[in-house]
Amino acid sequence: MTIKHCDYSQHYRPRMAFTKKIEALVLEMQDPDTGIKTQTQRLVITTIPHAMTGHDILEWIINRLQILDEEAQNIGNLVVQYGYIYPLQEPKNLILRPDGSLYRFQTPYFWPTQQWPAEETDYAIYLAKKNIRKKGVLEDYEKENYNILNIRINHKWDFVIMQAKEQYRAGKERKKADRVVFEFQERAYWLVHRPPPGAPNVIDYGLDRFSDPNENQVTQLLFLLI
Repeated sequence: MTIKHCDYSQHYRPRMAFTKKIEALVLEMQDPDTGIKTQTQRLVITTIPHAMTGHDILEWIINRLQILDEEAQNIGNLVVQYGYIYPLQEPKNLILRPDGSLYRFQTPYFWPTQQWPAEETDYAIYLAKKNIRKKGVLEDYEKENYNILNIRINHKWDFVIMQAKEQYRAGKERKKADRVVFEFQERAYWLVHRPPPGAPNVIDYGLDRFSDPNENQVTQLLFLLI
């Protein structure tokens, strides 16, 4: 008797079940009738549409889930740490401040449940584009990552720089508010997927597994035997 086919592959990420629960809550937060009220806010010299305060987010969670402040704060922190909501004033401080600090909903394209891989080439293009925009001024850990990627994927570095320049030019053609919002969104995504030193990596899914925890039905492993 020989085993003709045996599928030991790990198809599902266990933590995705948890993020989908967060996502369902975030969708409720964005309901135009019962969700969190947003408004245009001025940030330095730029007007940012659809912003909200940390206080309003926390109050909505408390009222919607009927829980105490401490538990609501923990849930709010998770929503921010997983990148569903991002801070406008302290981008690297991925917690929910229960005050007038400004936040914004992340675009669904950058949600963890989209499961598109945060590849090295994409990160290199982001860093190269930021390097162009900031005229060489990057965070220390970003400079280190930039140099490492330059060595690791040097065979495609011309492509990286070309894409960075093209995306930078395309961004310059947008309205200022739209351009700034996209820069916030992109920065928030990479702060979650390539966190600074000392910051928790909440997107470290661990090992995949065969069964999907989001499905009620259990799929059995089939062996085709001869």
